[in-house]
Amino acid sequence: MYGKLLLVVIAAFSVVPLGCGDDDDSSSDADTDTDTDTDTDTDADSDADTDTDTDADTDTDTDSDTDTDADTDADIGAPCTCDDGGCFSSGVPLPNGGTGTIVGCENVPTFAGADLVCLKSYAGSMATNTYFANGYCGLMATECEGDTLICNTAAFGEYDTMDGCPEGYVLIEFSQDVTITIVVELNATITSKICAKTCTEDDECRIDETDPIWDGEATQYTCVDDKDPVKFCYDPRNLPADPADYTVAQY
Repeated sequence: MYGKLLLVVIAAFSVVPLGCGDDDDSSSDADTDTDTDTDTDTDADSDADTDTDTDADTDTDTDSDTDTDADTDADIGAPCTCDDGGCFSSGVPLPNGGTGTIVGCENVPTFAGADLVCLKSYAGSMATNTYFANGYCGLMATECEGDTLICNTAAFGEYDTMDGCPEGYVLIEFSQDVTITIVVELNATITSKICAKTCTEDDECRIDETDPIWDGEATQYTCVDDKDPVKFCYDPRNLPADPADYTVAQY
């Protein structure tokens, strides 16, 4: 609270005597005129300006700028990171973070059977290339059939238990054949359930971002409408090329 108090007191007082004179003429005519000016006109103007105008303005500015301009979304479809060593296996990012900590998905709801995931881009020969510029928060469960060196890290969550997504999100289901070579060729089939963000237009889907893993190229996030009327934010390069090879469901 700020107060302002102004007290102004102006006082003026002046007395101006106009003089007293005695004329004594001693000429030979013996003029004994004693004309005396006894004018005692006194200006006793005591005009006192006692203006005590007090500005007691107690206007309190309580406008508190608490704008914490931050990305408070942190929900499915939001950007995310998982950068410590436990987030990777042989340089390949683990969707569920492995033993690392996922950051940026704090508002993703829980769902039975699903793991919280930060889907990330990968460019290399140790796994299938992926395109998730700056990370993509989601919920996911997988099952894997094939070589154990692939399936040990590719299978997570409880695939049979995860029977949908939280209300307002889209469930994507598809299978993917994976082949990698580590001295010898390894093969597996990974089947995934993923909860993605619902959308109606492309501009809801982080379309202006670039991908540092892919040399800063523009993202291809879009509002995928291959299964119209169900639409969801995703980079379609992460889906089977033929829309008939995956299913979606709106929750």
